Amino acid sequence: MTSRAGRQGARWGAPAAVVAAALVGCLELSTDPDFPFALEFEGIAYPSVLAQDTLRDAAGVAAPLQAVAYNGNGDVIVGAAIEYLTLDTGVTISATGILTTTRRTGSVRVLASVGGLQTSDRLLIVSRRPDTTFTEQDTLVQFTYALPDVAANVTPELRLRLQTTDTVGGLTPNVPGWVVRWRAVHAGDTLAPGDTSLVTLLSLGGARSALDTTTADGNSVRRLRIWANRLVASVDSFVVVAEVQFHGVAVPGSPVRFLVKVAPPAAP
Repeated sequence: MTSRAGRQGARWGAPAAVVAAALVGCLELSTDPDFPFALEFEGIAYPSVLAQDTLRDAAGVAAPLQAVAYNGNGDVIVGAAIEYLTLDTGVTISATGILTTTRRTGSVRVLASVGGLQTSDRLLIVSRRPDTTFTEQDTLVQFTYALPDVAANVTPELRLRLQTTDTVGGLTPNVPGWVVRWRAVHAGDTLAPGDTSLVTLLSLGGARSALDTTTADGNSVRRLRIWANRLVASVDSFVVVAEVQFHGVAVPGSPVRFLVKVAPPAAP
């Protein structure tokens, strides 16, 4: 959880005199357990909302926006009158935080507000129903790693694409903002996301990550870091699996499986 001081600092960016005045007011009211001292936007149930639909969680259940207000003691204010706002048109948010959009594409920005406090805005992608999952590359990847181990022991991109049949109005078939779950399998066993004993799933930016969100072109990409010095066998193989679901049910074509065969350089 963010510290009280961190939450406070993240919300105020006014000139020093204004901040000082605000601090005096907060100090005077700090004993009131219902006075909001900090506000935190906890998160959004899913990174995208279906076109002309309500924001839902991964299972397809309507999910309200959620923020938490804290008093001067750092305690949660139960029942705080938090208001949710949008900076874009084509979006409505009910008093209970249920977001609905009439948009067909694009994105919307939402934020939370209470007692003069306001969070930074959060972005939601307006997406369409995903209908097919596929890859445009060969699912057999042959990779030669270096010895001793080096940072360059990373496979080429493993790329999945997500598309829809909903192209009314000339819209692109690509589906952005959809969650893709990646995992690596070795000898029939799924490796835990934090397991770096043999391989590690990496984002394009190099961060260790097994969870991704499709980009504007409908793509999700991962690379496999091979820890050459830790391999049990010099010639080995791994299966990398990418899974996509629509409200708890696999999208046609999912999961996509890549077979990654690894070996050391050939003897001279």
